[in-house]
Amino acid sequence: MKICHLILTHKNPRQLERLINILQHPDADFYIHIDKKTDQSPFLYLADQKNVFFVKNRTKVYWAGYGTIQATLNGFEEILPAKEYAYINVISGQDFPIKSTPEIHDFFRTHQGTEFITCESIEDEWKDAAPRVRKYHLINWQIPGKFRLEKIVNKIMPARKFPLNLPVVGRSNWFSLTPAAAKYVLDFLVQHPEYVRYFKYTWGGDEFFFATILFNSPFRERIADSLIYVDWNVPVTGHPKLLDATDFGKLLASDKLFARKFDTDKNEEIINMLEKHFALAISPSFIPNK
Repeated sequence: MKICHLILTHKNPRQLERLINILQHPDADFYIHIDKKTDQSPFLYLADQKNVFFVKNRTKVYWAGYGTIQATLNGFEEILPAKEYAYINVISGQDFPIKSTPEIHDFFRTHQGTEFITCESIEDEWKDAAPRVRKYHLINWQIPGKFRLEKIVNKIMPARKFPLNLPVVGRSNWFSLTPAAAKYVLDFLVQHPEYVRYFKYTWGGDEFFFATILFNSPFRERIADSLIYVDWNVPVTGHPKLLDATDFGKLLASDKLFARKFDTDKNEEIINMLEKHFALAISPSFIPNK
């Protein structure tokens, strides 16, 4: 049972290398999307590994903008015809596993057919996210004064109307889908270009875009929560906690497979701890460096 890890990243090739190395498995392939604003050349050495590929159709990614959605779609379009996979696991270069790679593959094998994408309604479970969808957001406009213009637009324009009669749901923009679900998303967008137009004026639309399509599809009965551990118990900035050594126990106790967010430029110790933990789990004779 083969798994494809679609990794979206924009910095720190050495951290990406460590992520790929820890997830190496005979049944794993890696597709890497490098933000088009980033020089790709420092990452290219990773393609020396026979199961590492770079998404050719790169797009510019801006925080909370449509680019993350487009990068994921571009990845789907290149992965689906390439090979048969049981899952496409969409993560970022700042994610890291908190279960061993054999455990991850066993999990997907045991739960084959489930779509792991969190779907909380903006009508009740996630009400504070509703303005991100219902108001105009010009996050994708790279022009001066866009936020002032955004306030004016929302003041004079009527409330936005969702283009389809569908409940809007979401939460995490990192998820694990079967290729059938990924193909359904691509087919849906061909039939509903208005859906794309609408989401280009949302804020952080990636957290709703895929979930809403699949929640309102035949895949709905197979949906379970995302497999990513994230700590949002921090001041509201739009960013989760940057995980460090103090989180190690919580990460190991979690039933999730992956966690975010990590940055080896700011705190390498937690990655070192996880790597040593998995090395010991797989090879008890392993003696960590002191």
